[in-house]
Amino acid sequence: MTVRALNKKTIKPISLSLLIAGFMGSAYAATPMPHTAQPGEQWVLQEDRSDEFATKDYDKWNFEPMSFGVWTWDESNVTVEDGIMKLSAVHEEHTRKFWDGCNKQAVDDFPLYFKSGIAKSKVKGTYGYYEAKVKGADLHPGVSPAFWLYSDFDRSLKEDGDVQYAEIDVVELQQDNEDVTHSDHNLHNVIVEDGKPKWMRPKPFPETNQNLHNLGFDPREDFHIYAVNVTPDDITWYVDGEQVGYKKNLYWHADMSVTLSLGMRGEQFTRWDCNQFYPVDLEGETGLPTTMEVEYVRVWVQED
Repeated sequence: MTVRALNKKTIKPISLSLLIAGFMGSAYAATPMPHTAQPGEQWVLQEDRSDEFATKDYDKWNFEPMSFGVWTWDESNVTVEDGIMKLSAVHEEHTRKFWDGCNKQAVDDFPLYFKSGIAKSKVKGTYGYYEAKVKGADLHPGVSPAFWLYSDFDRSLKEDGDVQYAEIDVVELQQDNEDVTHSDHNLHNVIVEDGKPKWMRPKPFPETNQNLHNLGFDPREDFHIYAVNVTPDDITWYVDGEQVGYKKNLYWHADMSVTLSLGMRGEQFTRWDCNQFYPVDLEGETGLPTTMEVEYVRVWVQED
């Protein structure tokens, strides 16, 4: 069977099968899949944790979750325009409650000097393929554009081996003060050991928690695709479809929120003391505001 299409010069027969094939091809192109998907696998896009950023979706994202450490999140630092979500960091002096680890006390009106943008998914999940297309911030050093997953703290878990907190950093960009092409694809967790919570961070536990990489490009100049595949057994990281890190999944089985944020880094903004960041009083030219951009975030779960 053929369908005849009119042309100003001639009439050409078009095969119906070609029309169908063309339609199916365009439909497939409009429904992207994880680049690791194998024939026969069923991957389902999780709409509640994915976004093409046509609008600023308050139902899907929390743009002002509880601030922690030196990071004060403010929803006014998140904008969506022309299909791009923009997360900014600004110089804005303010005070709020802050845990002073060196003095082992909470301070109600601690002075802070900057606010940042964040988008944290309201729906949580664990296993799946997580991907975002991100362009870094123009300021370096000083800020770290990040795409990550993190759980709530569960202090009720007190048995040895319990995991009170889980975090998977899909990517943290621009953390290295000297090399803008350096990227981090790390893991964090808090595990109960001898009846006490114990932080496991990348540097002290490189075998289980740290993946360092050199991108080979400046992440500030263009958008690139950063991804992680999380299974009950393994965690595998990718940049632009190429594997850049791998760890066994020892502790990361909690429900986690998908998060994109612009965190403060660099000696001009922060200092590390007593196992935490402290703010640095800003003086002179700061380079702020600065902005990271996100074209999309997509999450897939594999079904049996």
